[in-house]
Amino acid sequence: MEKITQKNVESILCDEDRRRAETPWIYRVVARVAAVCGTVGFLLAHVAFFSAWVLLNRGGDAWDPYPYTFLLFGVSIEAIFLSIMVLISQNLASAENERRHHLDLQINLLNERETTAIMRLLTELATHVNVPSTRQEEVRSLAQDTDPEAVLGQIASAEASHGRAP
Repeated sequence: MEKITQKNVESILCDEDRRRAETPWIYRVVARVAAVCGTVGFLLAHVAFFSAWVLLNRGGDAWDPYPYTFLLFGVSIEAIFLSIMVLISQNLASAENERRHHLDLQINLLNERETTAIMRLLTELATHVNVPSTRQEEVRSLAQDTDPEAVLGQIASAEASHGRAP
């Protein structure tokens, strides 16, 4: 089992490495900056910086006296750029999550087809060797191909009946 999971882990990591290498450098920089900005260290550095700025500008030699116009200008510019970087980083993460979700969906659909094929084979085998089944109707139903569009329709109907439809 460890060899199988190791192969899967390596495969996923290799794909992530490849995709990261294909990502333009500016996006990698933005993602890194956004990651650094979301740390406690970044918060503490800002608390220290703003505290020092206010303390140094309280006296008579203030280069930015109250209401700290230069500080407010700098903070506004920083907020704009950080907001944009966080949005770009979230877009990248969202695209990656969508890709992983699609992979997961494809694997689940493939697994469903494989399970259906196994159910058919077992049903045929049980019939061939005359093994009685108390759940034959359920087994026959499960051995049918699942139509993903029909399941999506059922989900949409159920969501609508619960007031959750878009």
